[in-house]
Amino acid sequence: MCFSAEASFSASAVLLPAGAYCVNRAARGNWSFLPLGIVPIAFSVQQAAEGFVWLGVSRDDGALVERSALVFLFFALAFWPIWIPLSMLLTESRRPAKRVLLALVVLSPVWLWLYAPLAIDPGRWLSTTVVHHSIAYDMSSLPALEVAPRWVWRVAYLAFICLPLFVARPGPGGNAVRLGASLLVAALFAVSYIVFWYAFTSVWCFFAALVSLLLALAFSQLPRREVFMLIAGLTATRLRSSTGPRQPFPSKRKHELIRNYYKNTLST
Repeated sequence: MCFSAEASFSASAVLLPAGAYCVNRAARGNWSFLPLGIVPIAFSVQQAAEGFVWLGVSRDDGALVERSALVFLFFALAFWPIWIPLSMLLTESRRPAKRVLLALVVLSPVWLWLYAPLAIDPGRWLSTTVVHHSIAYDMSSLPALEVAPRWVWRVAYLAFICLPLFVARPGPGGNAVRLGASLLVAALFAVSYIVFWYAFTSVWCFFAALVSLLLALAFSQLPRREVFMLIAGLTATRLRSSTGPRQPFPSKRKHELIRNYYKNTLST
């Protein structure tokens, strides 16, 4: 498998309109999905940054390589383990899941601490080279790696990415869909770690960027704002009229209302 500037820029070009579509669907449906919709756009920026890393390497431009690598690694090391739990938290309504996601969000600033030395003194902590047609980012001397070994950070990173995908239920997808998404991400993480160990960060982020394209399919199923307002109104009515303990509006009934809404809309 060969990676190049063309591969990175092509991925960026494909991800940008996919992200724009997701943002548009979120704006027309439910604004709480907007952070999740931004994910393909952020991946687009990240892949473009690595494209410039390739250009810098080919031109022997150390300054361009360093600046572009710092942008790429900001997303890889700090942004994703913060943004994924946060974006899933904003779409979640069930208390047990929200507690798990909130705990991850509270702990997530540790990733900024991991990245900070690179931003402050990249010449000391970062070395960027090409190994077997992939970009290798050598950060083995980072202070955080003296606190805990590299494998601990990678397991934690995987947890911050996969656990929100499994715990959260932002849409009508069932447990099989959420489990499948988590297993797919974990499998790509494992393949990147085992097969492309020499350029793990670069390859993993490339695979993850491609997987994020599936969000466009998921967002195409997102109900319009009228449906969310309908469900919210019915839920509030149920809570006000209930004489016993407050109960959430049944999820099965919500999905039935959505189906009926679209059936009536298409028939008129």
